[in-house]
Amino acid sequence: MTRFEPIVTQRLVLRPLEACDRTRLIELANNWRVAKNLSQMPYPYTAASADDWLGKQDALWAGGKCVNVAITLEGQFIGGAGVSVRDHGDWELGYWVGEPYWNRGYASEAAAALRDHAFDSLKLGFVVAGHFSDNHASGRVLSKLGFRYTKESQRYCLALGKEVRCLDMVMDRVRWLEVRGLREPAAAHR
Repeated sequence: MTRFEPIVTQRLVLRPLEACDRTRLIELANNWRVAKNLSQMPYPYTAASADDWLGKQDALWAGGKCVNVAITLEGQFIGGAGVSVRDHGDWELGYWVGEPYWNRGYASEAAAALRDHAFDSLKLGFVVAGHFSDNHASGRVLSKLGFRYTKESQRYCLALGKEVRCLDMVMDRVRWLEVRGLREPAAAHR
């Protein structure tokens, strides 16, 4: 696995997934209200699902096109987030938190930290994101982070077993700097 320094926010630590996350991963991911809002999460989420996902982490990190992290609160796994290259070639931000942790700002805090990592450490020019059209909470998170709507698409939802209407969003480096109250260094314009 590529060396990754954990990202520490005001309340959270984002770090690579570990075997010790397995039990909480199963407990929190095996929830219809979580799975139906994510494109790649199976439901029910079984021990085999967790073992498969945890078993892929080293290869995903080694490929250099994926940063998957556990979202932890006081050392306890509460969800996951990632920024990775999708089939269309763009880097995409995704995140989820377990239902007991909804409406506390954890998704926004984790997603903002990973957004910043994508632009600051990975030096990306833009990041895409999206949410299913009925997942208004995720839309609020992404809008608050500065993402802007671009188009509608259809995305397959594994838990639902069908294509679902998705609202696609994007943030480029200039917008990220605006949101952060920063400016691009003069050398970057050469």
